[in-house]
Parts: sequence; structure tokens; C-alpha cells
Amino acid sequence: MKEYRTELKKLGHKVMEIMDENLGLPKGYIKNAFDGGVDNTAFFGTKVSHYPPCPHPEKVNALRAHTDAGGVVLLFQDDEVKGLQMLKDEVWTDVQPLKNAIVINTGDQIEVLSNGRYKSILHRVVPQTDGQRRSIASFYNPSLKATIAPAPQLLGPRVENKASDASKYPKFVFGDYMSFILNKSSNLKNQDSKL
Repeated sequence: MKEYRTELKKLGHKVMEIMDENLGLPKGYIKNAFDGGVDNTAFFGTKVSHYPPCPHPEKVNALRAHTDAGGVVLLFQDDEVKGLQMLKDEVWTDVQPLKNAIVINTGDQIEVLSNGRYKSILHRVVPQTDGQRRSIASFYNPSLKATIAPAPQLLGPRVENKASDASKYPKFVFGDYMSFILNKSSNLKNQDSKL
């Protein structure tokens, strides 16, 4: 598992460098923003999930619909049992299991840094009646002290349509954002338990 995490972290760096290039940002911009100005302080964590078969999937949410609050998620999902869905054009669509593939998901912080050019996708896991689903999600998130805002290079006049590209998101500290998200999530759970 340690070797797997090391390789996934390298892949996370490569994915962020490709995003930098696609956005016209200097190489390492996103990683540096996640580090919060201090080397290697971004958070990289891994979560293993197991979803057993469910005889009554209509009565259960395996994992409620959400966007990922962090940065980049690298998901090694079960290659036989489906369950992951994303909302595309207002329709829940299965993310088909692929053998030996890693699904890359951009979180809220990438959406902010890119000023909306990359989107944080609403997704969920739905229970299945047949087969046990397992997944390994690795999260590359900013340091809690990192200040997150749209990259300045993505603001201002745009050449292709000569329109101004204003900031769509406020500047904030990632730890404050996570406190807000955790509080909001706690309130939703309390509401669910009262039903």
C-alpha cells in the first residue's frame, strides 16, 4: 500500500502539471498553491471503501451526491461491480468500471484555481444488488493553511473573445472552507437522522 500511495502521489503531481499546461499556468502552479507557499505541506490521503451487496438498493444511499471539497482525487474503482455515477446534463450516468484504470476527479479547489475552467463534478455511489464493490480513493488536497483563489493569469482580458474574465470565486483559506463543509455535512446528517 505504501508503494501504491507513493506512485499515486507522483501521478497526482503529473495530473496537476498537465492542468497547469492546459490552463497556461507556470509548471507547478497548482502544486505550489496547494502547498500554501511551504514545500510539501499539501495533504495526500487514501481511503479504502467497501460496499456490500444490498438487497433493497432503493432504500439506501451508499454515498450521497456530493462534489469533492479538495483538489484532485485518483480513484481505483472495482473493475467488475459498478456503482459510481456522475451527474452529466442533469442525468445520473454510470462511470463504467475499467480494468486497471484510475478515474481522475477534480474537486472544488481545482474549480476555484481554474476560475471555473475545470469543474468539480457532482457524483455519488449507488448500492448494487449483485457483487461487492471496493474502491481506493487517494485525495491530493491543499494544506489547511493554503490560500485558494483563481490564478491571476486566468483573470483579465481574454484574447479570443476580447471579454474580461472576472474572478468567479472569492479568495479563502482552505482550512476555513473545510470547516464550513464539515459543519454543513454535520447539519445534513442531523436532518437525515430526524427523518
